[in-house]
Amino acid sequence: MAATDGPFAAGTGTVVSGSMPALTMAMAGCALYCDDLTGTGVFALRECCATT
Repeated sequence: MAATDGPFAAGTGTVVSGSMPALTMAMAGCALYCDDLTGTGVFALRECCATT
C-alpha cells in the first residue's frame, strides 16, 4: 500500500495506491473506498472488504 498524498507505504505484494483516507477506510473494511484506489492489488483488497 502506498499513499499518494502523504509519506505512507507498507506491506509487500501487489500494489494498492490512493489517498490516506481511502486507504484507511478500505483497510477498515469499507469496500466503497476501493473505488478511489488504484493498482494491481485493488481487486484482492475489495474481496477482503466483502468478507468482513
